[in-house]
Amino acid sequence: MDGKRRRYLVHIPHGCREAAAGIFILPPDGWTADDLLNKTHWRWLAEAEPERSRPILFFLEPQNGIWHTEEAYGCADGDVAYVEAVFRELSDRHWFNVHESSLYLYGCEEGAAIAQMSAMWNPAVYAGLCTIDAEVSDDYVQKAAQDACVNLDGFEDTTHRCGVLKSDIPLPVWMISDRTQSPEALRFWKHSICADHCVQLSGDTVAYRRTAAVPHPHNNEIAAYEVWESSLPGCAQQAGDSMLHRIWNSFLSCHRRWMGDAGGNLRMYADPLCDRHVEYHIEKIDGWLREWYTYVPECVRQQPGKPVPLVFACHGYTCNGAIYMEHSGWNRVAEENGFIVVYPTAGYGQMCTENAYCSSDNLPLPAWNIFHKDTQPEEYSFFCYLIDRTAADYPVDRTRIFATGHSLGSLMVQMLGLAMPECFAAIAPCSGILFSGLEQEPLSLPEVAARRDTLLPVWMFGGSEEAFLVPDRPVDGNRTAYSLEAWLRLNQMEPVSDWADGWHLHEDRWDDLIYRKNGMPLVGFTRVQDMPHATTEEMSRRIWNEFFSHFSRINGELVYRQNEV
Repeated sequence: MDGKRRRYLVHIPHGCREAAAGIFILPPDGWTADDLLNKTHWRWLAEAEPERSRPILFFLEPQNGIWHTEEAYGCADGDVAYVEAVFRELSDRHWFNVHESSLYLYGCEEGAAIAQMSAMWNPAVYAGLCTIDAEVSDDYVQKAAQDACVNLDGFEDTTHRCGVLKSDIPLPVWMISDRTQSPEALRFWKHSICADHCVQLSGDTVAYRRTAAVPHPHNNEIAAYEVWESSLPGCAQQAGDSMLHRIWNSFLSCHRRWMGDAGGNLRMYADPLCDRHVEYHIEKIDGWLREWYTYVPECVRQQPGKPVPLVFACHGYTCNGAIYMEHSGWNRVAEENGFIVVYPTAGYGQMCTENAYCSSDNLPLPAWNIFHKDTQPEEYSFFCYLIDRTAADYPVDRTRIFATGHSLGSLMVQMLGLAMPECFAAIAPCSGILFSGLEQEPLSLPEVAARRDTLLPVWMFGGSEEAFLVPDRPVDGNRTAYSLEAWLRLNQMEPVSDWADGWHLHEDRWDDLIYRKNGMPLVGFTRVQDMPHATTEEMSRRIWNEFFSHFSRINGELVYRQNEV
């Protein structure tokens, strides 16, 4: 970095799953990364977690044994820049894969000061911060508080169009000390969550919380807006070793920052397998070990004879069913509306393309086998099995089966709609089009040529801040227009003469373009303002309430009930 070489160690726990949590760990002066690895309990803590939730540990170290806690705000080659450089390397998935929702910072003494300073410099990429005996200069805090936030979790606002300051980005923080805390730093973090209430959690810990409504309450959870302050004598001994279990299990791991709205969405985390409505499945199908999660609402369990809809929700590249379950919020929509959701996990593979989210050099990660590679399992037979298996276990209304997904999952959903449209009443691909630049053109595959002549409603979504991948406006010749034209053609509809016509602004942030046939909204595209390559619970709710809930396929024929929800 800037002509200097800096070192850090990464500990990847045995059996660690893809899309794991990651913790940046910064020690006091005089400690090396090797000391953290070998002399603290961090490695033991990571290995003791269940495989599905084992965090990857990043042991950072001060150069020549000294952290420069007095460095100026914005120093281009200092210790904060070093932490930033480690963060940037996370995008290279050659050896590990940390999910962007669950990256955390921890520091002790001088390392705690650098952790605080790093979080103030780039707050939107972290889901939680915990420091022991952090002392940050008032000048650094004040300059951070007044600085515009460029990185808004998934996109950069280089022109400051969104008008977000770094002190406006809410971050769950736990400040622990056996001496006086930095009042300016505490004030910075309390401002970030708009703290207006204080509660004594225990004899040593006070929590500052927000009680005012949070923006986009379906996407954000007010319980995640919290700052803790603790006074614990001797807490810094052995780099906080005696505190690590409490720090990880009681605070850091409980928070997630999901990409979605500008700055991300804060929510509390709960292990999905601890939810009695979630069933975990792993079986060998067609010779391959396949995984999926099934969410069955309470009302469905109480009325086992009543047929209910089924929604398939497909994750994006590098993720899995559990990650998408948490990110998309479909469970809450299902609970309120009484339908089953299945979250399948793709097999491990590599993407033969290069962009900001994937590389051909990545280690094998969950990737849908769109193009029938022999090294990965076939998908169509897997989804047919899931339909039959779920219908055998629960009262599935086969006239009301739907599919949605994000990114590569959205392409998987479209391939299901192209290859087996008679199985679905509607599909909703999010942050995905009929991509070019992959191994093949999706529309050139044999199953598309053999597709039955079947109407299939399609509602596509794209964020205004992911135009590098999904153009946020269809224009003749771009991939969004190409995809919409394909679905219009497959639904036997007239081609569009002017893509600028027909837009409708919904709630000041959703730009809808809907094409109808015989009164049915058969093909649509929605551009979401200030959204990166992401999905949100608000999106899931719109998909169900305004789209899926109105369609069914009875005896092969599409039925649209405009007023049904």
